[in-house]
Amino acid sequence: MSETKNTKELTPCYFNPVKVKLEYMDECLEQLRNGLPPNKEAYINAERLTHSFITSCVLMIVQRCVDINNTIIEFTGGTPPLLKHQGFYFMQERGVIDTETLNFFEHAVACYQKIANPYEIFPADELYEIAVLLLKHGEAYTRQIQVFFQNSELVLSPEDTLN
Repeated sequence: MSETKNTKELTPCYFNPVKVKLEYMDECLEQLRNGLPPNKEAYINAERLTHSFITSCVLMIVQRCVDINNTIIEFTGGTPPLLKHQGFYFMQERGVIDTETLNFFEHAVACYQKIANPYEIFPADELYEIAVLLLKHGEAYTRQIQVFFQNSELVLSPEDTLN
């Protein structure tokens, strides 16, 4: 059996972990937008599967933001902080995100920690409220990160990729 060679020349491809994480975050925001009931009462009365889905979306979006922060911190020569909320302070101090976004994500990280704690019950009405706000502030966060990269000399090249 003869081996066929692909004659198409491959162009260099630069893997940008922040871009990939932002794309995944956009998908999570879209899932949250499509899965979130139209009002708090409908959410509270929804099936357990809806609650689990929204909970998962909230956790994934907050964690993705933390991952993006940590990636940017690493590429700027820093060490990612041990506490999730500290990465948002770093980003705000460097002008990447605004104070409103910082304040929201400080609250969102506190909620994340309560939701992720198996010994703590996070009320459905509060989860709905944080999910609604996460749509607004999650989109603002992604826009601010994109503007940062458009205005920055920070380039993520193959040598900079993370595993």
